Amino acid sequence: MNLEEIKTEVAGMSKEQQDHLAAYLVHLRHRRDSGLRQEITARIEDKDPGNWVSLDQLREEWKD
Repeated sequence: MNLEEIKTEVAGMSKEQQDHLAAYLVHLRHRRDSGLRQEITARIEDKDPGNWVSLDQLREEWKD
């Protein structure tokens, strides 16, 4: 199965199946990149509001 076939298959999945697959792919990414976990932990524990991103900024960045 090639990547285009996988994309077609995923597009036909239910929302719940797609969400489960997305979570699994993130899990695999975290397993292969140990530094990512440390960075995420550091960002979560950051107490300086100057380093935080507002919800509006995040929405703007993720906008299609």
